[in-house]
Amino acid sequence: MNTDQLTDTFSKTILAWDIPGAALAVVQDDDVFTQGFGLCEAGKPDQVNADTIFAIGSTTKAFTSALMGMLVDEGRLQWDEPVVKYIPDFELYDPWVTQNVTVRDLLCHRLGLERAQRLYYHRGYDQRELMRRMKYLKPAAGFRTQFHYANQQYGVAGLIVEAVTGRTWDEFVTERIFNALKMTRSFSGYDRVSDHKNFASPHAVLDETHPAGVRFLGRQSPIENFQIVHEPAGSIHTSANDLAQWLKALLQNGAPLLQPGTFNEITSPQMVMQNLIESELAPLYVLQPATHFWTYGLGWWVMDVHGEKVLMHGGQMPGYNSVVAFFPQRKMGLAVMVNSHQTLAHASLFYAISDILLGKQGRDWSAEFQMVAQGYMAEVKGQVDDMLSRRDASLLPSSPLQAYAGLFSNDLFGEAVVTFEGDSLQLRYGANTAVLEPWQGDTFLAHWDLKGLLDDSMITFSPDGRTMTVLKDGAEYKKV
Repeated sequence: MNTDQLTDTFSKTILAWDIPGAALAVVQDDDVFTQGFGLCEAGKPDQVNADTIFAIGSTTKAFTSALMGMLVDEGRLQWDEPVVKYIPDFELYDPWVTQNVTVRDLLCHRLGLERAQRLYYHRGYDQRELMRRMKYLKPAAGFRTQFHYANQQYGVAGLIVEAVTGRTWDEFVTERIFNALKMTRSFSGYDRVSDHKNFASPHAVLDETHPAGVRFLGRQSPIENFQIVHEPAGSIHTSANDLAQWLKALLQNGAPLLQPGTFNEITSPQMVMQNLIESELAPLYVLQPATHFWTYGLGWWVMDVHGEKVLMHGGQMPGYNSVVAFFPQRKMGLAVMVNSHQTLAHASLFYAISDILLGKQGRDWSAEFQMVAQGYMAEVKGQVDDMLSRRDASLLPSSPLQAYAGLFSNDLFGEAVVTFEGDSLQLRYGANTAVLEPWQGDTFLAHWDLKGLLDDSMITFSPDGRTMTVLKDGAEYKKV
């Protein structure tokens, strides 16, 4: 393993992307390399090391699918049994689909439901409440016909763990994976972290030239920690040294956690990816036309790089990005963590490090991903500029602003409160608030307090103020 080359490539990449802090873990055969880079928080002296804790977002899903595999090995669970066998009050929009959704369906994202990510920004719903609201998720595609990524399904998987074992998901993942692999600095949520001193603070670009969702490039500033807890889809916090232990287990076909046959089931293709340009893998797809197959297993993307099978998953949490990947035939794996909210640096490092390990160098992945990032930023800014040019600010609201105040409710998303304070309207949804700027007519622009994380959104009211609609997803709220 050429550690000098790994270090040089990693250092140059995070510098090019203005990443405050990052960490790397690489395992190849019996060799293990871990290292921290940069600062825990921009503007402060504490440096990242291999024990610094980062949030790793959706790379948590592979831990949850492994827990399900352990229960399969113990005969307490079957991949193709219906979810209602384990959770009788599980309910979806379609009664037939409700009765036929299996554990496998949950873990490979083939329910065909809308994503409704806004539910997670509420920060007041526990897993059971999120599951209860799934009956209001309308189908975006036919059941088992297309891949539709959604976090709610892994929340249900966590509730199955609890139903089968009598222990919560966070207790089970701590005992059966963290403790078993001696991952002593790994935790199921922010509130479980025992030492926040050696902790990578979250960062985001606060410059509002571009919408928050595409601020891939720019000056990073520290932001408040989102403090996600006990979420089977994305709450694990861990370090490079601990992820090296996880990678070692993955490269041993899941041992000592899983039986080889179960591990093979988890890491085998379950769903063929369709319409990649509209998926989470779009930036990778744009730059990797030579990839032969794009599929999803159980908590892993299953694809190839240079003709070599690779299991990979990215993870994003507010203020963080990560990627964990391993090449089973080559017995090598890698993990990258950065404390930046919107970036493609972790994706470029996945390819750059893979190239070094495979001996297939020649492309400047950082530069290529920056070009993709610049393209996205320009495209979305153009859309925003076009919207601004079509605004007619002379169109006034139909009613006095006080008439729009009140309590509003939506079956899926829950309650939202509009208040009139001073001379403006404010909207509160869960733990988040927004100032409603009059846009034109009965449409307002919501400026959310989660600066750098949540895009401003268009909200329109009916002229009588009895209904409120979020234009991005069409969710309609009725005044209570």
